[in-house]
Amino acid sequence: MATCPTCGTEEVPGQQVCASCGSPTSSVYANPAPLPYFPTETDLPTEFRLAGFWTRFLGYAIDYLLLLIIVPLPLSAVNANFDTSLAIVTVIAFLYGSLFIGLGHGQTIGMRIVSIRCVDEDGVTELTYSRAAKRAVAYGVLLLAGSIYHFHRYAHPTTLQLHREDHHVLIFFAFYLPHLVDLLWVAWDRRNQTLHDKFARSIVIRTK
Repeated sequence: MATCPTCGTEEVPGQQVCASCGSPTSSVYANPAPLPYFPTETDLPTEFRLAGFWTRFLGYAIDYLLLLIIVPLPLSAVNANFDTSLAIVTVIAFLYGSLFIGLGHGQTIGMRIVSIRCVDEDGVTELTYSRAAKRAVAYGVLLLAGSIYHFHRYAHPTTLQLHREDHHVLIFFAFYLPHLVDLLWVAWDRRNQTLHDKFARSIVIRTK
Protein backbone atom coordinates (compact mmCIF):
# COMPACT_ATOMS: atom_id res chain seq x y z
CA MET A 1 0.00 0.00 0.00
CA ALA A 2 1.34 3.47 -0.95
CA THR A 3 1.96 6.16 1.74
CA CYS A 4 1.92 9.95 1.64
CA PRO A 5 5.42 11.23 0.73
CA THR A 6 5.00 14.15 3.17
CA CYS A 7 3.56 12.71 6.40
CA GLY A 8 3.68 8.97 5.75
CA THR A 9 -0.07 8.42 6.15
CA GLU A 10 -1.34 5.33 4.39
CA GLU A 11 -3.14 6.22 1.18
CA VAL A 12 -6.56 4.92 0.19
CA PRO A 13 -7.01 3.54 -3.35
CA GLY A 14 -8.36 6.29 -5.62
CA GLN A 15 -7.27 9.09 -3.24
CA GLN A 16 -5.74 12.22 -4.84
CA VAL A 17 -4.71 14.19 -1.72
CA CYS A 18 -3.59 13.06 1.73
CA ALA A 19 -6.39 13.04 4.30
CA SER A 20 -3.95 14.16 7.05
CA CYS A 21 -1.82 16.90 5.52
CA GLY A 22 -3.55 17.70 2.25
CA SER A 23 -0.46 17.02 0.16
CA PRO A 24 -0.85 15.37 -3.26
CA THR A 25 -0.61 11.61 -3.09
CA SER A 26 2.32 9.67 -4.51
CA SER A 27 0.50 9.36 -7.82
CA VAL A 28 -2.21 11.49 -9.35
CA TYR A 29 -4.53 8.51 -9.18
CA ALA A 30 -3.66 5.73 -6.82
CA ASN A 31 -4.38 2.22 -8.03
CA PRO A 32 -8.14 1.73 -7.97
CA ALA A 33 -9.56 -1.07 -5.89
CA PRO A 34 -10.73 -4.08 -7.94
CA LEU A 35 -14.41 -4.01 -8.81
CA PRO A 36 -16.62 -6.85 -7.59
CA TYR A 37 -17.18 -9.59 -10.18
CA PHE A 38 -20.69 -9.98 -11.50
CA PRO A 39 -20.99 -12.99 -13.82
CA THR A 40 -22.60 -12.41 -17.17
CA GLU A 41 -25.50 -14.51 -18.36
CA THR A 42 -23.19 -16.82 -20.31
CA ASP A 43 -21.04 -17.36 -17.20
CA LEU A 44 -23.94 -18.60 -15.13
CA PRO A 45 -24.44 -22.37 -14.91
CA THR A 46 -27.11 -23.64 -17.28
CA GLU A 47 -29.67 -26.01 -15.86
CA PHE A 48 -30.48 -29.06 -17.96
CA ARG A 49 -31.69 -32.59 -17.41
CA LEU A 50 -29.61 -35.47 -18.67
CA ALA A 51 -31.45 -38.15 -20.60
CA GLY A 52 -31.64 -41.38 -18.62
CA PHE A 53 -30.70 -44.87 -19.71
CA TRP A 54 -34.20 -46.11 -20.58
CA THR A 55 -35.12 -42.95 -22.50
CA ARG A 56 -31.95 -43.24 -24.55
CA PHE A 57 -32.55 -46.95 -25.02
CA LEU A 58 -36.05 -46.28 -26.37
CA GLY A 59 -34.73 -43.66 -28.79
CA TYR A 60 -32.00 -46.06 -29.91
CA ALA A 61 -34.53 -48.86 -30.41
CA ILE A 62 -36.68 -46.62 -32.63
CA ASP A 63 -33.66 -45.64 -34.72
CA TYR A 64 -32.62 -49.31 -34.95
CA LEU A 65 -36.06 -50.31 -36.23
CA LEU A 66 -35.95 -47.51 -38.81
CA LEU A 67 -32.54 -48.69 -40.01
CA LEU A 68 -33.90 -52.24 -40.29
CA ILE A 69 -36.39 -50.83 -42.78
CA ILE A 70 -33.91 -48.60 -44.64
CA VAL A 71 -30.85 -50.89 -44.85
CA PRO A 72 -32.38 -53.84 -46.80
CA LEU A 73 -33.22 -51.55 -49.75
CA PRO A 74 -29.64 -51.01 -51.02
CA LEU A 75 -28.67 -54.55 -50.03
CA SER A 76 -31.40 -56.08 -52.18
CA ALA A 77 -30.50 -53.75 -55.06
CA VAL A 78 -26.85 -54.88 -55.25
CA ASN A 79 -27.33 -58.50 -54.11
CA ALA A 80 -24.49 -57.95 -51.63
CA ASN A 81 -22.40 -60.61 -49.90
CA PHE A 82 -21.59 -60.49 -46.18
CA ASP A 83 -18.58 -58.15 -46.42
CA THR A 84 -20.36 -55.73 -48.75
CA SER A 85 -23.48 -55.80 -46.56
CA LEU A 86 -21.39 -55.01 -43.48
CA ALA A 87 -19.74 -52.06 -45.23
CA ILE A 88 -23.12 -50.70 -46.41
CA VAL A 89 -24.66 -51.05 -42.94
CA THR A 90 -21.72 -49.20 -41.35
CA VAL A 91 -21.86 -46.37 -43.91
CA ILE A 92 -25.63 -45.96 -43.49
CA ALA A 93 -25.30 -45.94 -39.67
CA PHE A 94 -22.58 -43.29 -39.96
CA LEU A 95 -24.60 -41.08 -42.31
CA TYR A 96 -27.73 -41.47 -40.22
CA GLY A 97 -25.98 -40.46 -37.01
CA SER A 98 -23.80 -37.68 -38.40
CA LEU A 99 -26.40 -35.99 -40.62
CA PHE A 100 -29.25 -36.02 -38.11
CA ILE A 101 -27.09 -35.03 -35.14
CA GLY A 102 -24.95 -32.49 -37.01
CA LEU A 103 -27.62 -30.94 -39.21
CA GLY A 104 -30.86 -31.83 -37.42
CA HIS A 105 -30.45 -29.83 -34.19
CA GLY A 106 -28.84 -32.77 -32.41
CA GLN A 107 -31.71 -35.21 -32.89
CA THR A 108 -32.20 -38.41 -34.82
CA ILE A 109 -35.77 -39.45 -35.55
CA GLY A 110 -35.85 -41.73 -32.50
CA MET A 111 -34.41 -39.01 -30.27
CA ARG A 112 -36.99 -36.51 -31.51
CA ILE A 113 -39.82 -38.94 -30.70
CA VAL A 114 -38.64 -39.43 -27.10
CA SER A 115 -37.78 -35.70 -26.69
CA ILE A 116 -34.02 -35.85 -26.21
CA ARG A 117 -31.16 -34.22 -28.09
CA CYS A 118 -27.38 -34.43 -28.33
CA VAL A 119 -25.41 -31.27 -27.47
CA ASP A 120 -21.98 -30.16 -26.30
CA GLU A 121 -20.90 -30.99 -22.74
CA ASP A 122 -21.90 -27.48 -21.66
CA GLY A 123 -25.54 -28.53 -22.16
CA VAL A 124 -26.31 -25.63 -24.52
CA THR A 125 -24.13 -25.52 -27.64
CA GLU A 126 -25.25 -27.58 -30.62
CA LEU A 127 -22.69 -29.94 -32.11
CA THR A 128 -21.10 -28.93 -35.39
CA TYR A 129 -21.25 -31.44 -38.21
CA SER A 130 -17.58 -32.31 -37.73
CA ARG A 131 -18.21 -33.09 -34.03
CA ALA A 132 -21.29 -35.14 -34.96
CA ALA A 133 -19.26 -37.00 -37.58
CA LYS A 134 -16.56 -37.70 -34.99
CA ARG A 135 -19.23 -39.12 -32.69
CA ALA A 136 -20.68 -41.23 -35.52
CA VAL A 137 -17.21 -42.54 -36.45
CA ALA A 138 -16.63 -43.79 -32.90
CA TYR A 139 -20.02 -45.49 -32.88
CA GLY A 140 -19.43 -46.95 -36.36
CA VAL A 141 -16.04 -48.39 -35.44
CA LEU A 142 -17.50 -50.18 -32.41
CA LEU A 143 -20.48 -51.36 -34.46
CA LEU A 144 -18.17 -52.66 -37.19
CA ALA A 145 -16.03 -54.51 -34.64
CA GLY A 146 -19.14 -56.09 -33.14
CA SER A 147 -20.49 -57.22 -36.51
CA ILE A 148 -17.36 -58.28 -38.34
CA TYR A 149 -17.29 -61.87 -37.08
CA HIS A 150 -19.77 -64.07 -38.89
CA PHE A 151 -20.43 -67.79 -38.54
CA HIS A 152 -22.85 -70.31 -39.96
CA ARG A 153 -25.27 -72.26 -37.78
CA TYR A 154 -26.02 -75.86 -38.64
CA ALA A 155 -29.62 -76.88 -39.26
CA HIS A 156 -29.29 -80.21 -37.44
CA PRO A 157 -25.95 -80.03 -35.62
CA THR A 158 -24.04 -83.04 -34.39
CA THR A 159 -22.32 -82.99 -31.00
CA LEU A 160 -19.07 -81.87 -32.60
CA GLN A 161 -20.85 -79.16 -34.54
CA LEU A 162 -22.55 -77.95 -31.34
CA HIS A 163 -19.13 -77.56 -29.72
CA ARG A 164 -17.94 -75.63 -32.76
CA GLU A 165 -20.99 -73.34 -32.54
CA ASP A 166 -20.32 -72.68 -28.85
CA HIS A 167 -16.76 -71.76 -29.75
CA HIS A 168 -17.96 -69.41 -32.49
CA VAL A 169 -20.46 -67.78 -30.12
CA LEU A 170 -17.69 -66.97 -27.64
CA ILE A 171 -15.56 -65.42 -30.39
CA PHE A 172 -18.56 -63.42 -31.62
CA PHE A 173 -19.26 -62.15 -28.09
CA ALA A 174 -15.62 -61.08 -27.69
CA PHE A 175 -15.91 -58.98 -30.87
CA TYR A 176 -19.33 -57.61 -29.89
CA LEU A 177 -18.44 -56.77 -26.25
CA PRO A 178 -16.92 -53.30 -26.95
CA HIS A 179 -20.08 -52.21 -28.79
CA LEU A 180 -22.25 -53.57 -25.98
CA VAL A 181 -20.17 -51.80 -23.31
CA ASP A 182 -20.44 -48.58 -25.32
CA LEU A 183 -24.26 -48.70 -25.26
CA LEU A 184 -24.48 -49.79 -21.60
CA TRP A 185 -21.99 -47.18 -20.37
CA VAL A 186 -24.91 -44.77 -19.91
CA ALA A 187 -26.26 -46.91 -17.06
CA TRP A 188 -23.36 -46.16 -14.67
CA ASP A 189 -21.75 -43.02 -16.09
CA ARG A 190 -21.99 -39.82 -14.01
CA ARG A 191 -23.13 -37.78 -17.02
CA ASN A 192 -25.08 -40.59 -18.73
CA GLN A 193 -22.60 -40.68 -21.62
CA THR A 194 -21.80 -43.52 -23.97
CA LEU A 195 -18.18 -44.08 -24.98
CA HIS A 196 -18.81 -42.41 -28.35
CA ASP A 197 -20.28 -39.44 -26.42
CA LYS A 198 -17.06 -39.15 -24.44
CA PHE A 199 -15.02 -39.37 -27.64
CA ALA A 200 -16.94 -36.42 -29.15
CA ARG A 201 -17.36 -34.58 -25.80
CA SER A 202 -21.14 -34.61 -26.11
CA ILE A 203 -24.06 -35.31 -23.79
CA VAL A 204 -27.72 -36.16 -24.39
CA ILE A 205 -30.32 -34.03 -22.60
CA ARG A 206 -34.08 -33.98 -22.31
CA THR A 207 -35.83 -31.28 -24.32
CA LYS A 208 -38.85 -31.09 -22.02
